[in-house]
Amino acid sequence: MTASARAALSTVALAGAVLVAGTGCGGGSPPAQTGGASADTQSLASDKPPPKAEPAPSADLMAGIKAFDAGSYADARTSFEAAVKKAPGNYEAQYNLGMACEKLGDLPAAEAAYKAALAAKPDLDSAAAELSALYVDAGRTDEAISVARAGLAKSPGSAALHENLGVALAARGDQDGATSELAQAIKLNAADPMLHLTFAHWLNTWHVRGAAPHLDAARDLVKDDYAMIASIGHEYRMAGEFDSCAKTFDRAIGIKDGGEVRTERALCKLGLKDEKGTLDDLQAAVVKEPTYAPAHYYLAGRLAKNKRFKDAAGEYGKYLQLEPNGSLAKPAAERMKAAQDAAKKK
Repeated sequence: MTASARAALSTVALAGAVLVAGTGCGGGSPPAQTGGASADTQSLASDKPPPKAEPAPSADLMAGIKAFDAGSYADARTSFEAAVKKAPGNYEAQYNLGMACEKLGDLPAAEAAYKAALAAKPDLDSAAAELSALYVDAGRTDEAISVARAGLAKSPGSAALHENLGVALAARGDQDGATSELAQAIKLNAADPMLHLTFAHWLNTWHVRGAAPHLDAARDLVKDDYAMIASIGHEYRMAGEFDSCAKTFDRAIGIKDGGEVRTERALCKLGLKDEKGTLDDLQAAVVKEPTYAPAHYYLAGRLAKNKRFKDAAGEYGKYLQLEPNGSLAKPAAERMKAAQDAAKKK
């Protein structure tokens, strides 16, 4: 999984896993093969002996892949560890062990396994991508950049490594470098909606125009992925594209209604100056999901604007009950007091 797939972009919490190794594993890569000229041609053209054929995947490796695909990550880890114990240089087993350890939350073990996979096969770009993404998540930006650049030196066509390097450079504040790397990632894999969403997110973060075309591309690629659709809608709002924002949340709500998506659509409608639509969505949000605190905060604001001060004070109070230390707690407390004071004067 790449760094952008791990990043929290609004409601997104996505992860993808592709296992390396033998034939028949779901989503896996084909077994390693000798490429290029045949062995006979190579032996005539060079004094070097022909490369050895890759061994067939072991029973432990295949058992681990089967368990991983079934979501049995502890069993997968046990099988991959058995494969590694028998053949420490088996990069496939080491890489897959790292994936299983990540699923189990054992990040130090995952890091060690990815490093072992790279030690056994330095040009294994999938391991470099996973390791660099792990470092991005951990805030180890310099290490992420180092691993990604080393991987790109061997695999310059890896969109995942360009992406991870771009995210790491963005985190370090290198806007130009990040822009170049993220653009290159999209050039290499324009069909990946997460790449477009990630680039749009950073463009919005930098307050740079140009997010909308990438959000349009991501929107058209994601089909019915609820979390991605919601995140795309959020980034439309950050880009000031309120009409596209509202339409994208129409789509999300059509899949699954809830407090967060209703609140987001309300804020899009607020950008469109649709006061009634904003109020309607916020009122629906607190009914659909009473524990979603931001809905109460924004509803309070619209009620206060309509001079319904007592109701507004109550909604600010509900926000503070749900998130007394939330990011909006200070303004909520101040506005609740102002609404209470205004209600007394009516």
